[in-house]
Amino acid sequence: MNRRVFRLALPGVAVLLAGWSLLAMPGQPALAQQPATEATTPEAAVVKVCAGCHGMQLVTDTPRDYDAWHDTVQKMIDRGARGTPEEFDLVMDYLFQNMTPIDVNHADAETLMAVLHTSQTAADAIVARRTSRPFKDLAELEKAIPGLDKTLLDAKKRMIFFQ
Repeated sequence: MNRRVFRLALPGVAVLLAGWSLLAMPGQPALAQQPATEATTPEAAVVKVCAGCHGMQLVTDTPRDYDAWHDTVQKMIDRGARGTPEEFDLVMDYLFQNMTPIDVNHADAETLMAVLHTSQTAADAIVARRTSRPFKDLAELEKAIPGLDKTLLDAKKRMIFFQ
């Protein structure tokens, strides 16, 4: 290689090496290597996984039972929804706990706890009371069972049924 070519190539090689050294610096991963922030709460997972494709009103306007939500989330995955398995589990937790209708007179204690966000004691009291006399409405439920969050029940009243 003659000196002229070497002198012209040297700055290019220096720039290339400097770029590589920046990419290889510890503690400074390249942008392409940085992992996306993983959602760690059900609410954050719903926003990250669902709201990227559609508005949240679609979710809140369409209450479904657990199996229907499972099918819906699977369709989202099939259509390209992105998230980790843990994030999809959080999405299902959110949908089950917040967007699932519940029949207070027939749901098991575990479902009552999850959907009504109540304690084991309150859920057991609901099951025991409805055995002798089913609840007629939300007002009767609130009156008969101490410890229920009335604000939460009022917010979810369109999804609480008594059959």
